[in-house]
Amino acid sequence: MDILFISKYIVVFALMIMMLAALRASAYKSTSMGLLGSSVVVNAFAVALLLVGDLYNLGFFRDISLALIFFGFVGTIAFAVVLGGDDG
Repeated sequence: MDILFISKYIVVFALMIMMLAALRASAYKSTSMGLLGSSVVVNAFAVALLLVGDLYNLGFFRDISLALIFFGFVGTIAFAVVLGGDDG
């Protein structure tokens, strides 16, 4: 087995642990922690999708992960703007 092949599985496992930690952080009462946790989960899932798609030769995994990263970022910014209110 190739060391790169094994390291991809290790990274996917580490991303799963990262998603669980982010879900735990998003369970706190503050809205900002929920926003941060959901953003981390979406980004970790997109990276894991890239790795798993490359391992198993799935189709359209790059497009789906790019859309997840883009819309996750846009949703996070939009939600932060709505919560921020007016500065004037």
